[in-house]
Amino acid sequence: MKQLILLFILSGWLLPWSIQAQEQEPVYQNTFTAKFFGLSVHLKESPYPEIFPNRLDDKGILAFNYGAIVGYDRFFKRDVMSIRVEQGLYADCSASLAGFTHLGWRGLILRRNRHSLNGGIGPTLVYRRDWNRLEGYEDDGYFNQSGKWQYKFYWYAGELEYNYQLSGQNDLSVNLIPGIPELVSFGVGWRRRF
Repeated sequence: MKQLILLFILSGWLLPWSIQAQEQEPVYQNTFTAKFFGLSVHLKESPYPEIFPNRLDDKGILAFNYGAIVGYDRFFKRDVMSIRVEQGLYADCSASLAGFTHLGWRGLILRRNRHSLNGGIGPTLVYRRDWNRLEGYEDDGYFNQSGKWQYKFYWYAGELEYNYQLSGQNDLSVNLIPGIPELVSFGVGWRRRF
C-alpha cells in the first residue's frame, strides 16, 4: 500500500512537468528517410576481389555500392520508439542488382542538442542477383538459391542511425548497417520528421 501511495504522489509531482515538456517541444509521429547507399567495408578478406569492379583497394576491403535506401518510421511512444519499414536497392560489390527489405523496431539511444543516435533491430530479407554467373566465383553456400537470385533471411538484422538536425523537421542522416561477420555498410541522406 505504501508503494501505491508513493507512486501516486510521484506521478502527481511529475505529471505537470511532463505535460509542460510536451507543450514546449513538438512531438513527431512519423519520419521519412532517403539515403544514398553506400560504402561497404569487408571485415574478412575476400577470396574474389577481382569480381568487385568498384573496389577501392586491391584486396576488395572497401567497395562502393551505388544505390538508395528509403524508410518510414511510425512512432508509438512519443518520438522515442517506432516501427520502421525500409527498402534498399543497390548495385552490390560485384555490381550486381541487390537489395533488402526490413521491418523492425527503432529506439532513441541518445539525444543531445541537434544530435541523435537511434538503433534498431528486426527481420530482414537480403537478396542479390546470382553470383554463380560470375567468372571465378565459387559458391560457398551462404546464400539460398532461387532461380536467378540468391537470398538470405535474418531474424535479427540491425542498424545504427546518426541524425544531425539541420532545421525544424529536417535532419542529415547517416546509417551504419552491421552485416557481421562479413561486412559493414554505410549510407548518407536526409530524414524528414512530420
